[in-house]
Amino acid sequence: MLRTRLLSAAVFIPIAVSLMWLGGALYTAALMIALAACGWEFATLPLRPELRLNAFAIISGILALVSLQAFQLQALLLPTVSAILLGNLIVMIARYGAEDYAALRFGLNVAAALYIGGLGVHLLALRQLDHGNYWLILTVVSTGMGDVGAYFIGSWLGRHKLAPRLSPNKTWEGYFGGVALAVISGVLLSALFAPVVRLIDGALIGVLVGALAPLGDLGMSAFKRTAAIKDFSGIVPGHGGALDRFDTLLVGGTLGYYYIVLFALSTF
Repeated sequence: MLRTRLLSAAVFIPIAVSLMWLGGALYTAALMIALAACGWEFATLPLRPELRLNAFAIISGILALVSLQAFQLQALLLPTVSAILLGNLIVMIARYGAEDYAALRFGLNVAAALYIGGLGVHLLALRQLDHGNYWLILTVVSTGMGDVGAYFIGSWLGRHKLAPRLSPNKTWEGYFGGVALAVISGVLLSALFAPVVRLIDGALIGVLVGALAPLGDLGMSAFKRTAAIKDFSGIVPGHGGALDRFDTLLVGGTLGYYYIVLFALSTF
């Protein structure tokens, strides 16, 4: 299992870092494909038959939100969100009575599109900042290294359960190990990207994503527990599905973006 994880990482990490560094249409397309895969995995969760979700509604909502950022059409954000809500509302009303749980499916479809698309768009917004390649790589790598630290430190020293009902294998020791490795990664990358990235900003981004990005993992674990599955899919050998990889990145990318905009790049 570990060997498969390492081999997959050896293949995907250089590709991902290259795409983030280059940016442009290729990075945008890759991000949209990855987020669409996340939407597909969520839509096809093996829930009760009457709770089957609408993959088209979820994926189209995700791609619409990312497209607005890609083409700098943020002025259309509210109309797009309204269209997502109203479109799903119309489907729910049309099916209500003929299908059980139509109202619950409406909520899940909307939540999935807005959660994956609304948070995922920050991974594009990061790249569009001044020196966005530095900021994006710093945020994503620090978040990812937080995952790595939590996994290995938790496997080695883990004793005290973090959230046994959601994720029985996660421990407080792993959590703090993840925070520590995220901070170390942030500091090292800030030194590499100096003078664009200050040491304090690298450290604080590491603290932020290391401490809070695991919330994305725990949140998605709740859905996996409900569906009685270990991974969302198996498209990334040894790592599970796209959403298993992006659960922390969605939160980490969002937190990193707002820290950078409000503090690192602020003129105040």
